[in-house]
Amino acid sequence: MDYAAIAVIALLVAASACWPLLRASGKRRKALKAQALQLPEHHRPRYQQSLAGDPLAFPLAMSSGYALCREADLDSFLFPDPEEERIILAEAWGIFDAEDAVQELWSLLSQGHRSDWQQSRELVNAGGTVLAQHRKALGRQARTSAQAREELLSLRRLQRNERGVQELDFLAWDLSRVVMVARSAATCGYLDQRVAQDVALQAASYAQQTYASWDEFAKAFDTARWFWRAQRDNALDDAHDAHRTQVLTGAEGPFAKVDFNALVPASQLLLLDAAQELGLSLRAGEEDRDWQRALVAAARSRT
Repeated sequence: MDYAAIAVIALLVAASACWPLLRASGKRRKALKAQALQLPEHHRPRYQQSLAGDPLAFPLAMSSGYALCREADLDSFLFPDPEEERIILAEAWGIFDAEDAVQELWSLLSQGHRSDWQQSRELVNAGGTVLAQHRKALGRQARTSAQAREELLSLRRLQRNERGVQELDFLAWDLSRVVMVARSAATCGYLDQRVAQDVALQAASYAQQTYASWDEFAKAFDTARWFWRAQRDNALDDAHDAHRTQVLTGAEGPFAKVDFNALVPASQLLLLDAAQELGLSLRAGEEDRDWQRALVAAARSRT
């Protein structure tokens, strides 16, 4: 066989190897194009009246990404479909009643996913044998475990400091979900609406103490969500998140309508009273912020 024939065969082999990648790339482009057509309606801001003057405007704004994706009014505290909220709380959170809701809200406030992120970051920064052995073990488990694959990818992202994840303040992710879970639990009747609104104000206060602007808050939320997802192919999710944030920060979005430094009514920490009434014991890990220390001290004194 002459060299020309060998070269042709090599090109054909290379082309056949690349074909699945090209097909996948084509499918991705089609999916992105289809999603781009749907997102404007999916992320259309809806208001009954206005956020102006609403004492809950700040927590409504900080959790508005969830309301946007539910096609809910952005100035309404309750979500529109109680049954849908029961399904979301059950399947995504393992929440089936008031006790579950109070415990989950306390967990998000006292430590949340930021605790797992901090442990992973400390492991990566320490490096050495412990990290190498942990990654090796995850590599073996990743053949059959999606959770192990996600954890391994998260460690790699931390090692490479992708999207500045090493310097991330993960709190925006946890606090947004505090408000969302409180609204969802109130919608389906697990939480008294007065307690849920007080929890929302509590989370809003912590957000104002941590971030300087909606842009900073949104960037932290988006980065934390990306890190939490830990998926290799982020194109569709990234496009969705980018569009959602664009709408939230746009002229008709809630971030433009609510001053980040607006005065927020003080929380009465009614979550602690709810825990006491339910006979729940609230536990917390190490506190590293002033408000966390104050919150844990209040929980110990009340419960």
